[in-house]
Amino acid sequence: MKSYSEYWTATLVRGVVAIIAGTGVLFLPEMASTILLRPFGIVIAILCLAAYGIVDSAIVLATSFMIRPGQPGRIAMQLQGLAGATIGILLFALVYNRIDLEWFIYLAALHALSAAVVEFIVARGTSRHHAANWCYAASAIAAVSAVALLLGRNGTPRELTWLLFAYLGVFGFNIAALAARMIFAERQLLHPSHL
Repeated sequence: MKSYSEYWTATLVRGVVAIIAGTGVLFLPEMASTILLRPFGIVIAILCLAAYGIVDSAIVLATSFMIRPGQPGRIAMQLQGLAGATIGILLFALVYNRIDLEWFIYLAALHALSAAVVEFIVARGTSRHHAANWCYAASAIAAVSAVALLLGRNGTPRELTWLLFAYLGVFGFNIAALAARMIFAERQLLHPSHL
């Protein structure tokens, strides 16, 4: 791969998808405030996270093939893509099979943890290539989110919603902003006369 522009474009899309999913999760507190709508709020939150997990995993898996074979980031992203899709499917199972909702937070934390590990591995290569340590920020945000989700697992629906929104929103904003910056920096390097 001569340039990382395709990788960063896919990462930008991942960030936007995370922000949209996080916004969908925010419907839960308002719906959960009335006893009549509480089940719908929980279902919407789970479906948003499940859909995010599957869409994000598909993007991660497709993006992994943009990295040269033999690079640790490629294998890590492929594993994250498969694990994320599995987690997304399990989250859909929560809605349809009425599995204990406690697993919802554990699966969300597992997704955040796997994102943290993979983002760290990928950041090792991209930060060297781009001379930018900000590539590690997504890993740190996902790791802190995984811990916060586990520590807050006994919270109220409103607290859990804000934890999920914080993870998806901050993580999504971070990778979208980082990707936009990297696309701009790469464009500036490849075509300095256009700026």
